[in-house]
Amino acid sequence: MKTRKYSARMKLNKGIGFLLVFLAALALSSCSSGDQADSTSCPIGTSVSIDVTDARPQEIFDLLSDQLDCRITVYPFFMHRVTVHMQKVPASDVIDSVCQQLDAKWIYNEGEQLSIKPLSIIDKIRAKQGEEFNQMMAERRMILQSQVPDGTSFEAVPLSTVLEEISEVSGLTIKPWEDEGDRLVSMDVSGMSVEEALKALVLYVDGEGAVLIEQKYFLHHSWGQYWLF
Repeated sequence: MKTRKYSARMKLNKGIGFLLVFLAALALSSCSSGDQADSTSCPIGTSVSIDVTDARPQEIFDLLSDQLDCRITVYPFFMHRVTVHMQKVPASDVIDSVCQQLDAKWIYNEGEQLSIKPLSIIDKIRAKQGEEFNQMMAERRMILQSQVPDGTSFEAVPLSTVLEEISEVSGLTIKPWEDEGDRLVSMDVSGMSVEEALKALVLYVDGEGAVLIEQKYFLHHSWGQYWLF
């Protein structure tokens, strides 16, 4: 019984060893484009042409490596195939296109060495945050240029209350700067843009020149300073 168990264990260990050697060999054979290239430096601004359909990423980077005469290190286990039809464009444009299709990133370090790697979870979170932040800022710019409704006027009303009302009609959430909320406002802001109204109100109370606007996007919440002058 002991001999049998020992023999089975030996076979298992050999099988695992073979698998590890196979994976290592695969990684070594697939991870570097342009093995015959003269330089590791990649001139990514160089104009290139790539015309491939449903190709393995390694094939594309081999073509790119040949045109740039440099080595490109590529993660060997990308599963998706890629299509690129680009003529006489900077190599960086081709790399961007391929990485977008692979859900990957490219790293160009100080030694001008180029490597292609899959996006990490942190990379994906940051990308989502960046996308939603840009969308939030675009929407904010539109709102700030929109018009305050007619009849929006105040008589001896605290600035904090005024900004609450402007928040309600605009869709933004706006707070006064630091200790300016108790300062009284008597003003008609009808017909002004939201930004013009905010400027007029802050000038009226002799404020520092800013308000706070709520910022909410993917996994983020804060109050951002919005300087009016």
